[in-house]
Amino acid sequence: MQMRMGNETTGPLPSPDWADLRLFLEVARTGSFSAAGRKLGLEQSTVSRRMAAFEERLGTAVFDRLPSGTALTALGAEMKRHAEGMEAHADELMQRISGHEREAEGLVRLALTESIAVYGVIPRVLPRLAELHPRLSIQLLTSYEVADLGHREADLALRFFRPTSGDLVTARVVTLPTALIAHRRWLGTELARLPLIGVSLGHLPALENDWLAHHLPQPPRFVVSSYVGQIEAVRAGLGASLMARSALAMDPQLVELEGVPRGPELELWLVTPRSLRRVPRVAAVWHALHDGLGFLAGAP
Repeated sequence: MQMRMGNETTGPLPSPDWADLRLFLEVARTGSFSAAGRKLGLEQSTVSRRMAAFEERLGTAVFDRLPSGTALTALGAEMKRHAEGMEAHADELMQRISGHEREAEGLVRLALTESIAVYGVIPRVLPRLAELHPRLSIQLLTSYEVADLGHREADLALRFFRPTSGDLVTARVVTLPTALIAHRRWLGTELARLPLIGVSLGHLPALENDWLAHHLPQPPRFVVSSYVGQIEAVRAGLGASLMARSALAMDPQLVELEGVPRGPELELWLVTPRSLRRVPRVAAVWHALHDGLGFLAGAP
């Protein structure tokens, strides 16, 4: 294979490894080995090692290593354009192949938060889906980072916001009222003396923290890094937190505390690229999620 880069023509190159090209694109898009690794579930050292080997096979550098991350060389920038073209053609081919499906079979990748996976999709959706479509495989991609559906990081996503860009199909699955919730042992406790549970999601904002800071004066006594941790900390009686009222149905010991306004409503949206919406395997999962998660709106 020969590749023309600007005015320079390289000699024959080894056959490209598509997995390394995908990894190259992720590093190019995120700007660092560590960010690309987080999105793909790889160690930073693994990404660095594979990209060094990739450059060695090419016989040239495609990244400049900087203290703040990576930057594409001029050759790397042009290579990125070529690789994105290859990616687009591969996606188009897969869409055409998928269009020939007649039954729901094969792999569907669903991006969602861990809490929705643990308390909603796994117990309430997947068993029925497996019964109806035994040739279907599901990969749950649990993260608070937003999967890029446009670049096929996932086939479907459940999100707490409605996307406004991209050629996507969206449907609101459920609206979730929120409230200050705690174990019943804290009933009657003065709000100013109530231990609070905060959520820290790294660089991502957490709605609960702003609401708690506005309505209750004390700082959180406990801080967790996931909503599964938040739910379990409240169930364990460690304190109170702003949560979806549907959590009350999970445990009879949980109660809604009075004395503060209810929190904002959360909207859970189902999202998929328009080109995949009618593919049988994606459509089967779409309908299962849309019909199976309505219980989240209910509360005692």
